[in-house]
Amino acid sequence: MKDKIQEILSNDAKASLSKVAKELEMPLIEVLRQAPTVKKYDIAKIDDLFAVLRSWEKVFLIVITPAFVIEIQDKFADGFYGHGYFNFHDKNSSIGGHLSVDKIKEIFLVKDVLFGRESYSIRFYGEDEKEIFAIYVPRDEKKELIKECLDSFKNL
Repeated sequence: MKDKIQEILSNDAKASLSKVAKELEMPLIEVLRQAPTVKKYDIAKIDDLFAVLRSWEKVFLIVITPAFVIEIQDKFADGFYGHGYFNFHDKNSSIGGHLSVDKIKEIFLVKDVLFGRESYSIRFYGEDEKEIFAIYVPRDEKKELIKECLDSFKNL
């Protein structure tokens, strides 16, 4: 399957990983597990990852439900562990909520193509193999990837 994914990506520079998944009739998570443009991130280092994200000037957080795509661009919130959750509480960020970190089973560092543009994201998947949320390297007012955030992503 890795060879088929690589072939599609090589033959179509604008192919997104979602398009590959549709073409191969397989779940996106399977494509992420096998695509040459994706690395797995060690879940045990999630606190380190959160620290890196807090160092970015802003993040682009996306949560996708069957009926709604929620997009937030802001500073990644600080937080603390309590009652089985990582609680995002930070007066300097509009990102808030409670994340059950124990339910995250896989984290992927993804290089992809979205709307014809190179895109980089960190995708968090749960035990049900569905995406919990994603953090994208943000863009500036000219829709260019913010260099410092991109460099930081590439160093993960």
